Amino acid sequence: MWRRALFGNNPPVSSNDPHGGGGPGTGEAASRVVPASVATERRRDLQGVRALAVLLVAFNHANVPFLPGGYVGVDVFFVLSGYFITGLLLREGLGGEHGRAGDRATGRISIPKFYGRRARRILPAATLTLAVTAVVVYLVYDVWRADVLATRPVLLDELAAALFYANIHFAATATNYFANAAAGLPSPVLHFWSLSVEEQFYLVWPSLLAVVLLLSRRHGAFDRRRAVRLVGIVLVLVCAGSLAYSIHDSYTSPQSAYFSPFARAWELGLGGLMALLAPAAARLRPALRVVLGWTGLAMVLAAALLFTSATIFPGYAALLPVLGAALLIVAGLHATRRGVDRVLGIRPLAYVGDRSYTFYLWHYPTLVIAWQAAGHVLPVGDNLALLAGAFALSAVTFHFYENPLRFARWLRGWRTVALVPISIGTSVTAIMVPAVVVEGTLVAEAQAAQKVIVPPLRPAAGEPDPISLLAAKPIPALVQAAAAVRRNAPLPKVLVPDGATLARENVLISYDIPHGCQPSFGAGITSKICKLGDPTSDKVVAIVGDSHGGMWVPGLLRVARAQHLAVVVLDKPGCFVNRVHTNLPGFPCADWYRWAIQQDRKLNPVATLVAFKLSGGYLEDHPVTTTAELGSVMRTVRHGVWLEDPPGQTQKTAACITAPGATQRTCSSPETASYKNLVHHIQSMLVTRHLQWIPTVQWFCADNICPSVVDHMLTTHDGDHLTMPFSAALGPLEAPELRRVIAHFSR
Repeated sequence: MWRRALFGNNPPVSSNDPHGGGGPGTGEAASRVVPASVATERRRDLQGVRALAVLLVAFNHANVPFLPGGYVGVDVFFVLSGYFITGLLLREGLGGEHGRAGDRATGRISIPKFYGRRARRILPAATLTLAVTAVVVYLVYDVWRADVLATRPVLLDELAAALFYANIHFAATATNYFANAAAGLPSPVLHFWSLSVEEQFYLVWPSLLAVVLLLSRRHGAFDRRRAVRLVGIVLVLVCAGSLAYSIHDSYTSPQSAYFSPFARAWELGLGGLMALLAPAAARLRPALRVVLGWTGLAMVLAAALLFTSATIFPGYAALLPVLGAALLIVAGLHATRRGVDRVLGIRPLAYVGDRSYTFYLWHYPTLVIAWQAAGHVLPVGDNLALLAGAFALSAVTFHFYENPLRFARWLRGWRTVALVPISIGTSVTAIMVPAVVVEGTLVAEAQAAQKVIVPPLRPAAGEPDPISLLAAKPIPALVQAAAAVRRNAPLPKVLVPDGATLARENVLISYDIPHGCQPSFGAGITSKICKLGDPTSDKVVAIVGDSHGGMWVPGLLRVARAQHLAVVVLDKPGCFVNRVHTNLPGFPCADWYRWAIQQDRKLNPVATLVAFKLSGGYLEDHPVTTTAELGSVMRTVRHGVWLEDPPGQTQKTAACITAPGATQRTCSSPETASYKNLVHHIQSMLVTRHLQWIPTVQWFCADNICPSVVDHMLTTHDGDHLTMPFSAALGPLEAPELRRVIAHFSR
């Protein structure tokens, strides 16, 4: 039966106006001419699937609590897009079962016509969204909130979206899809990553399919059966290879895997396989397709309800919604009485499905820009109201702009080719005009920051000794900064680092650690052993920890050069002290820890500075467990010295200093009771075991006040990690402490 269905001469199954391809909810226009014995004239059920998918994504972005896995709607779109686009290509190349009645198998695909359809479908709406978003971002972020630090990276994000490499851009900047950006809020065009994935797939797939059809010729004549077999083999290989890559990369590099076209190609490929098998699948018994349909819907909903941001995705987990979407495609190939197609085909869902592409484009900028205007993520009720407004905007755009351009007779032939540079040029122009203004502001800030003379940080009178460590006095600069907080003084007009530098630090910072001398965030286990500071010295100071170990490097290098010490960094970002004995998915911290301890013993350092992030979350709330873990590390390393982790800020630095009416007081944080309790537990353990430590809280807080700004310097670039200038400025304070602990171990 399957052989007859695939190779026979029965009338075809073709796709309805899909909306799909080029991102969630997009697609090719195609008239559906299929006999009633195969399916209804229009697949309203798939429009309903599209509506379900876009609503899952939108509600997830709106933080609806019962849909933590709503992001799987994008995966459903990928399958639908692969189904529709491949179906159209097969109709053109194979004819017969995959084309309109009477279509003849030509064995050829018109690549120009394909991209012409894609351009008319994708570019007008995407161009309008990006252009409007760029203007509104500038008005809200820069003019209203004076947040040039947030404006610049968003405009760079928009440029990546306009050129369809947003997924690569977000992966390269270490963006976590499920985490807020450094300024406290995500990019309003983060959702364009999915359009980029699809367009990258369709840069390759039509040409590959054309080559397969060309190879299907025998003695100059097109062999349709051979073509179907070869297309099937290619699709199976693409799906298998991409799925294997997705599973591997999701565990080893979870952030990049989420955006990777190689990790997502199998989802589009599976949709293509469904298009190839549609004639055979249409002959399944109705009762079986009813079961398959409800099963597919249950699989998609289960993923949306049960998955969370902690789910390793895509990987194995993506099989649940992706296979569910494939079953939904099969289920509606014939109309049923009790099948899921009856529910998904209702008019309200079809109406939403028709506008799903435009709604997908508008919904995320609407949410994020409103959050930016408010200065925080809004409650769910407000977000749902914003989604309603975004849908109304999408309905207007669909009726008066998108469809008129999409089906305009004058926008055919060479005019379609002209649409590409016009659309891209419009988007880029709308982005670059505010970008030039922003860059001018950043240059002015940088020039002003270079003229600022920051007094050196000095310790309080008298160097602390082991007896006085528990009562170290705040440094004078902190006392002055705390006084400015109490009188609610305005922030300095010029801050160090300047806006452009802080924006770069927010994205990616190496803290003067050369490339390759530190394991990467996530999968990396080992690195080169690099001697920094004075590399000729035989006296080595090692640093073991996470990114909170690396953040001290600028100041320590100044000390090391002055005291003729070599510094070796053995830290790994992301491996907190409570992770060092555990391998988590994508974070092989136990393996790294064993390697770091082995290297530390080989180096035989005069002191090993142990520095992990302790403030915030689980670590603060479980002082006994955290202290025990830290004590285990201190006993294991050679000449261990605890480099006290300072309390972090309770708010993001960039969001704080750019907020309307920001002052020294609004940009300060208290030492929390839980942090003080944790420090007390750790210090008691160190005293009891006669272990060494360097107190640092007095460098960051005075009278229970921890300012964000000290002597024009921002203390942290993200509320958590030190800025490069402040880290370097701590060198004079670290110098006597390092001499003290080294002298202790030399006795």
